[in-house]
Amino acid sequence: MAAPNTNLLIYLKQIGTMPGCRALHLHISNLPKGVRTRDNITQAIGLLNDLSRRTPTSRVFLLNTLDVVFVSINLDTGLLRQTASNIHKIFGREPVGSNVYTTEDFATLIDIAANDTRLLAYAETLFASNVAEPNADGKMRGSVQIYLQVMERIGSTDISTILLSQPAYATVAEGKMVPVFREMYVSIKALEDAFCPGASLVKRRTLFTELTEHLDKAVLKVVARQPEFGHRSLSLNLNLMTLTSREFAAFDGAMTEDQRSKIVLEFHRNDVVANFALFQRLAPSLTERGYSLCIDALDAHLLAHFDLKGLHCRFAKLFWSQDALASGNALRDLIAERANRDEGVEYILARCDNAAAIRLAKHAGFSLLQGKLIDHMVKHDIPL
Repeated sequence: MAAPNTNLLIYLKQIGTMPGCRALHLHISNLPKGVRTRDNITQAIGLLNDLSRRTPTSRVFLLNTLDVVFVSINLDTGLLRQTASNIHKIFGREPVGSNVYTTEDFATLIDIAANDTRLLAYAETLFASNVAEPNADGKMRGSVQIYLQVMERIGSTDISTILLSQPAYATVAEGKMVPVFREMYVSIKALEDAFCPGASLVKRRTLFTELTEHLDKAVLKVVARQPEFGHRSLSLNLNLMTLTSREFAAFDGAMTEDQRSKIVLEFHRNDVVANFALFQRLAPSLTERGYSLCIDALDAHLLAHFDLKGLHCRFAKLFWSQDALASGNALRDLIAERANRDEGVEYILARCDNAAAIRLAKHAGFSLLQGKLIDHMVKHDIPL
């Protein structure tokens, strides 16, 4: 993911040429590969974090290139240079070749307040290279600027007006359906209409992934500050990387134990597979704090390979499709076999928008249903 690069670019645009603002760019990517270890980088960031305690407005960015950027306000240049020297000693080697500023230095001090735009230009180039998607003509597709503007506005705008919800229902006596939780999600169409009329945000997959991480943080802020959300069960679709952010830490800190017990955190199966080590590390602590976990967008084939109990999941969500219908018997056998093993997982069939989806849910043994047809049936008191 390119989120760290994006965050740096947005932060630099936000602070502009704030008085006293300086940046320290550590060119770790130019060091020999053998010394660019996790331990060395962690020690380097630790020294910068120690330095950041002297000013509440400092930020540390670990870029995808492994370069580290430290942005501070009103810190003495001598102190910044000394810290850079101490970090250089941790790695113990000289850079190989020229850095992005065409010098062979390990560290570059940039005076942002004096309108030194080198770091901003580098951040823009880095972001563009990460999100570029060539089309058939080999040209850059989409406007990076549109996405940057949307990302910046998301951080300073109340998105509650475009935050929608859809319940997931369980069936009780005589086919009556009752809501178990409400899935909160942002209407992308409303987002486009509000922030970039006439432009499509979903067509550029890499850019859209970037955007969803910023949406995650905006949604967390909305949920945390609106008391009514704390009194009902809900689910939030989040990127795994969002769980490592300051925004999620603030959200978690604002929740009571009772409120956490009413929150389901949903993660897309692709995100779990791509960041499996991170998921394994975070899942136990999340459930210990009271959250319920759900893996989203599974299918019959993938479900067979997921040890949901071992992954601390309470829910697994599959989407209705013609392929799902063709796998009806396999799903039935798999769900039944796991129930016999006391797996403790509840299966959700989502996008139930037609009668065939409901027939599949009954046949395969799904315990929860979600979709437009289900909403319609509940609204008009039609039993399942």
